[in-house]
Amino acid sequence: MKSTDISRDLRLYGMQVFRPNDISRMTGKGKGYVYLLLHKSKAFVRVENGLYCLPGTDPLVVASNVSIPSYVSLITAFVYYKLIDQVASTIKVITTKRHRMMRFQGTVIEFKTLRRAYMYGYGSTNGIAMASPEKAVVDALYLNEDVKYAEEALSNGLENSTISIKKLLEYAKKTGTKSIAKTIARLAK
Repeated sequence: MKSTDISRDLRLYGMQVFRPNDISRMTGKGKGYVYLLLHKSKAFVRVENGLYCLPGTDPLVVASNVSIPSYVSLITAFVYYKLIDQVASTIKVITTKRHRMMRFQGTVIEFKTLRRAYMYGYGSTNGIAMASPEKAVVDALYLNEDVKYAEEALSNGLENSTISIKKLLEYAKKTGTKSIAKTIARLAK
């Protein structure tokens, strides 16, 4: 099977980011053949060992597929939802597994680890697993990361009805940390 056929099939199935096992299952070819094909072909981009993508894949799609389960959050989510007037130079990803910081096409991807119980409040659109605005605020407060941006995003989100205070308090309660709910109540006034 040609790399152009595989590339076409991947696009057809909506698989912008994939592993060699995915190609092996799709084609019925052995892993050795698949690794050789991926290594030699210009139709695929190597992200890291055992992870590839199609050329032109959005770094947000790649970032949210490096580690499974994971989702993009924190300042990256605030910028994505246009809740702050900043440019995020780093894509911040929440995951259950430790992963080293990496670069993809000049973009830094940073990973923050949370327990599996805190993996909620996100959805997938166009291949990007993204935290809801409320979950991004709670993540920032819980991890004590990008807090000033979370405060700005919360203020702007409440002002333009992008953020639901009910959902925000529900997510804060799920963390089991009373100080987060108190902080949200204080900031929402």
